[in-house]
Amino acid sequence: MDNLRTNTTYLIFVLLPLLLVYAGCKSGSDEKQPSITEKKRLSIDPKAARFLIQAQDAFRRKAYNPALIMADSAEQYAPELADIQFLRGLVFTELRRYDKAAVAYHKVLSLDPDYQGVWLNLGSTAFRQGDVRKALDLYLKEHEAYPSAAALHQMGRVYAKLGKPDSARLAYEQAIATDSTFTTAYLRLGELYKEEGELEKALEYSRLGLRLQPDNLNYGYFVGSLLLLTGEAEEAVDHLETVIELRPWHYWGNYNLGQALMRLGRQEEGKRYLAKAESLQAELKNIQDWQDLAENNPDQLMLWVNLGEALRRAGRVDEAIEAHNIALTLEPRFLAVHNNLANLYLMRGDTSTAISHYNAILQTYPTLADVWLNLGAVYANMGRVEAARQAWENALKYAPNDSTVKDYLSQLPEN
Repeated sequence: MDNLRTNTTYLIFVLLPLLLVYAGCKSGSDEKQPSITEKKRLSIDPKAARFLIQAQDAFRRKAYNPALIMADSAEQYAPELADIQFLRGLVFTELRRYDKAAVAYHKVLSLDPDYQGVWLNLGSTAFRQGDVRKALDLYLKEHEAYPSAAALHQMGRVYAKLGKPDSARLAYEQAIATDSTFTTAYLRLGELYKEEGELEKALEYSRLGLRLQPDNLNYGYFVGSLLLLTGEAEEAVDHLETVIELRPWHYWGNYNLGQALMRLGRQEEGKRYLAKAESLQAELKNIQDWQDLAENNPDQLMLWVNLGEALRRAGRVDEAIEAHNIALTLEPRFLAVHNNLANLYLMRGDTSTAISHYNAILQTYPTLADVWLNLGAVYANMGRVEAARQAWENALKYAPNDSTVKDYLSQLPEN
């Protein structure tokens, strides 16, 4: 399926609310006994809890370096807490450093052999490295310990990869039986039926998945492409136009929308989208080439920078941010990356994070007038007049003849 990406890792528990829950539980012989990690959470040093929650928040924001730094700080106060190693495993997985992720997950097992999710995530690191049979064994271990739709879904992916569609179908169906809201299993079934030429069944399951996640553009695209194949071009247009509106760089979305419009007799519109798809081909290949290089050489800084810039030029801002954040873990003081990230966050409308990256540059190189100029512009757009004035005065200090800075300062209201 085009661009269907599945989150195969667990997020760790948020500790403070969990502590309150456990503190309020009554003991009793009929209740499930807490695990090793659950017991340790009850007596965790509050400093460790605070650092770990900050690490989780950084991870969710794809700020991978701060996440690792906060995890290190948490470990100083709670070295035996498996949650910390689990978070490290999550971060290293996103950084495509699968060997380090596996080391972290095995540390989890040494601290708590019954930690939920660790076998699943170890399976996913093996899957991403191409060792699908090892991945299957690990998913089976997870499912034996903690039966779940997530483990069944991953087993289905392995079976599909191994060319066993019947086993894959059964695993996906069991995932849905376990959790009827597990959206991705419906889409995976749709993929299987599409590959087998059973388009009506593919469409039936894919619609069910989209109904559960109506805002998921990957699912919307897949349903639209199936509708085109089943001759329902008018409905296909509705789905594909939604995809293109929010992802104008989507090659297959443009191509299939053009085809659907042509079938409806809307020749000129169709030709425009087909021409757009053709123009995106080279760009898409360029991105894919950089992505393959970066994924296969995750410790090479400039590969991630180049991938990020290719994604930025294509308008794929969120993906560009992720690539640059990975680059930043390799060289935290690389000023060009901080500058690129600041600009990307501004494109996304996240001014506070953009400001933090400009400040990161200025802490090391406070004499860069252009950075002070950009920082002042952000403050001015936020209505923070005095902060903008201070930034532009600093810019003028280091570039006293810069007419742009003088012009900006002259437009600010008087104190």
